[in-house]
Amino acid sequence: MECLQLTHNLGVDVGGTFTDVIVFDEESGDLTITKVLSTPENQSDGVVTGVTRATAKAGTAVGDLDLVFHGTTVVTNMLLEETGADVGLLVTGGHEHVLHLARAWTPGPLYGWMAMEKPEPLADLVDTRGISGRVASPSGEVTEGIDEEEVRAAVDDLVDNGVEAITVALLNSYLNPDLERQVRDVVSAAHPDVPVSISAEIVPEYGEYERTLTTVINDYARPTVIRYLDTLDDALAAEAFDGKMNLVRSDGGLMSSASAKQRPVELALSGPSGGVVGAATLAGKKGVPDVLTLDMGGTSTDVSLVEGGSPSTSRETKVGYREFKSRSVDINTVGAGGGSIARVQINGSLVVGPNSAGADPGPACYGQGGEDPTVTDANVVLGRIPAAVKLGGDLALDRDAARRVMEPIADERGSSVEAAAQAVVDLVNENMYGALRVVSVERGYDPREFGLVAFGGAGPMHANALADLIGSYPLIIPPGPGVMSAFGFLTSDVQNEFTETYLEIETDVSGDDVAAAYDDLREEASEWLRSEGVPAEKHAFDYYADCRYYRQDIQMSIPVALDALTGERGLAEIKTDFETRHDRQFGFSLDAPLEIANLRVIGRGEVAGVELTPEALGDADPAAARIATESVYFAGTHHDTPVYDRDGLRPGHRLAGPAVVIEDDATVVVQPDHVAEIDRFGCIEITRGETQ
Repeated sequence: MECLQLTHNLGVDVGGTFTDVIVFDEESGDLTITKVLSTPENQSDGVVTGVTRATAKAGTAVGDLDLVFHGTTVVTNMLLEETGADVGLLVTGGHEHVLHLARAWTPGPLYGWMAMEKPEPLADLVDTRGISGRVASPSGEVTEGIDEEEVRAAVDDLVDNGVEAITVALLNSYLNPDLERQVRDVVSAAHPDVPVSISAEIVPEYGEYERTLTTVINDYARPTVIRYLDTLDDALAAEAFDGKMNLVRSDGGLMSSASAKQRPVELALSGPSGGVVGAATLAGKKGVPDVLTLDMGGTSTDVSLVEGGSPSTSRETKVGYREFKSRSVDINTVGAGGGSIARVQINGSLVVGPNSAGADPGPACYGQGGEDPTVTDANVVLGRIPAAVKLGGDLALDRDAARRVMEPIADERGSSVEAAAQAVVDLVNENMYGALRVVSVERGYDPREFGLVAFGGAGPMHANALADLIGSYPLIIPPGPGVMSAFGFLTSDVQNEFTETYLEIETDVSGDDVAAAYDDLREEASEWLRSEGVPAEKHAFDYYADCRYYRQDIQMSIPVALDALTGERGLAEIKTDFETRHDRQFGFSLDAPLEIANLRVIGRGEVAGVELTPEALGDADPAAARIATESVYFAGTHHDTPVYDRDGLRPGHRLAGPAVVIEDDATVVVQPDHVAEIDRFGCIEITRGETQ
């Protein structure tokens, strides 16, 4: 990252239906938003189309961009659809079945296991080879070296069998990576074009299954990610782009394209994390540091929790049935989006999702041949997407088609078309309400003590009803809610995580011992940041300890202040924080020593991104922004509802519900007996009215 003083920043987020692009002009502070249909068959086509349109709309050119921040679903889709590379696996002899042993886990709810189809390991047993070489535990001593000829013969055989990448995962390598590095050297010398990853670098901590699985997933994705990024680099270069592209990590940070090709496992939740980071930044500026986030798109909804201005993170990333060791924003996803398909089951019950109409053909109202009733069609029938709306700014809606596909549901339920559409909306809202409870109530938090930030193309349309269901106010709708993830990319820092297994009990070590153990990790983080082009004065570090009760396995990641470690209280502050969090989430604490399982350092390189500038509040009358009055259906009754153009709303304007606010990338619905105000940052802030 040779230059962090940016003139034009561009964020691009690929979703299931739309690809969102946002351009920030640092000199003027202007944000330019563009949405184009995604191209699932080749994501780079939609990305390049969106980038060229957005830069032209912003009055600049692709060649004038310094940095591009890109969130991608390439890895996510690959894992869900199982379309990755054939991976060869080298393990310690006698441990060839490590991926088959796995962990004892079955999905909920009760009897959920009956419908579970256990996924096959991503490295097939026929492509797994046991080799010599032993590292003792806990000393890390090499008790048996590798046989280079044996390794070479095994790799030659695997390549002849068609594997496209090689994973090396030897027993206890987290204690001493020397053997894995030797094996990698042999593989690279024999087959330099075959990507190879070693587990001691991808997950340098105990847990043989998780370490092996995560490294295999990394190689499962590498060939495709390398081809995708190379193709995208070439396509942008053809548009005269000579800046640098950064990829958004699952934890909301950034890493270079070169790093992403080495560690694509860090991209598994690339897109959704950006929206949470952006929401946390915006809410923090507004003085609401504790919020729930709701990102409702065309295919799914992602929800998360932000506490004290920082997104909640997890050391486990889950995609489908697979849960692996990779730091990510703690996001809960449900199959509820604007394209979710509604249907009546044989027993007469209504079901919405998880199947989606996607981008092609999309909802019936898109006029592209869709024949299934979707959530978007239901909102059109209810009048919550007014006639003036053109999705993405130029896609006109077929309102007759929306009503036509909703009629069979009304007939089967014996109701009006509007009542059927309301039932569809209510049900999808309940699905999202359940997801919000998972990240709040089930984590020990009271959602009534949090605000709600809603974004995504469909989020602002459903957010007011959800805020009522879960009791989270104020409800904040940011400017450009349909491209919030892309906005979040522009507020992210370059970052990476560095880990060491520690496994020490509080009675056996001091705070000074733990502080000293962080030194090597901090230096490793600094070296990586320098390799990313981040100057030393921009380096920042966050410290964490994975803690648990001695002889228990439930771990919690606790933030660590180094100065407190070396102070009078030593480890006492870590234990107090751990017990407070444990009691909040599980309702109890134990009279047992604290064990520190892992130490972590997050190295961050601060990037000069979007600066939010507040404006002065003006008068409360929004009449100048009112463009129409529509009949909108709420709770069984049609209401004459004013429709406002968001471009005409200014800080200080006050809207009494019901009201609808339209913009290019989203539609905001304000329910009856609620009040919406435009704040100094251009956000729409919705609160309950006096009768609520």
